[in-house]
Amino acid sequence: MFNLESSITEWRRQMRAAGLKTGRRLDELESHLREEFSALKSAGAAEAVAFEQAVARLGSPHSVCAEFNKLRVGHIWAVKIGWGIWLAAILLVGGALMRRLLGGRLDFVLGAHVLSITAGYGGAILLGGFGSLFVVWGRSGRLSTARRQSLNRAVHRFGPLVAGLVIAGLLLGMLWSRQNWGRYWGWDPKEIGGLCASAWLVAWVVVLRSGRLRDQAVMLLGVGGSTVVTLAWFGGNLWDNHRRLRAYGSETGWLLAVLLAIHLVFLVMGMTSARTARES
Repeated sequence: MFNLESSITEWRRQMRAAGLKTGRRLDELESHLREEFSALKSAGAAEAVAFEQAVARLGSPHSVCAEFNKLRVGHIWAVKIGWGIWLAAILLVGGALMRRLLGGRLDFVLGAHVLSITAGYGGAILLGGFGSLFVVWGRSGRLSTARRQSLNRAVHRFGPLVAGLVIAGLLLGMLWSRQNWGRYWGWDPKEIGGLCASAWLVAWVVVLRSGRLRDQAVMLLGVGGSTVVTLAWFGGNLWDNHRRLRAYGSETGWLLAVLLAIHLVFLVMGMTSARTARES
């Protein structure tokens, strides 16, 4: 009679024998194995068959160890490039703001707000990019264990930072509004966008910490977060400009539409591949 726990114990023994001796790595792999097993079992497969298929999807002990040996070198190139672009952009924005601050053309609180909200929004879009890459590699059959783990690690480490930056930017904006306009909140389109983005990102971080969702669901929520931030950032500014200046800025609405369409494509691709995986 099939016993899940004893089967997992034997699987872990085989992994250690193949050379994967790090407990944390084994725990991560076991989590993925249990997720796959639960999904296959929910789809109607017998427990023994579901476990065999889950192990096969994860890979043989030697192939998994080979992937983790590659992963020890560091993040995959796409993650490295993403980090580099984000850091370079923040340094450029920070330098420009510093010059204006030192020249007396910018208030410190406003400068801190702009830097924080730009870093947070940019980071959320970067996370959405990681989620889109996860979908593309999954659809093309190139989502190796190393790639999955590198993207997963980047999202789990970067997600809380992004949420914190957006919340800090929102609070700094409220403080600046109080100092200059006598109120903390005015239901400005950009304020509403920042509040929605903060709520989504906080909820997403809670989901990340819970560990109850599969990697693909977490990544798709990251793409969803990027969609919310795109609406908050570009949509909020577009709405605010149109409201204050009427016609000005309306011609840039096509850019927002294109960005939202791109996000929708990746969301549909991801949800379709997830459903196919459950049915297979």
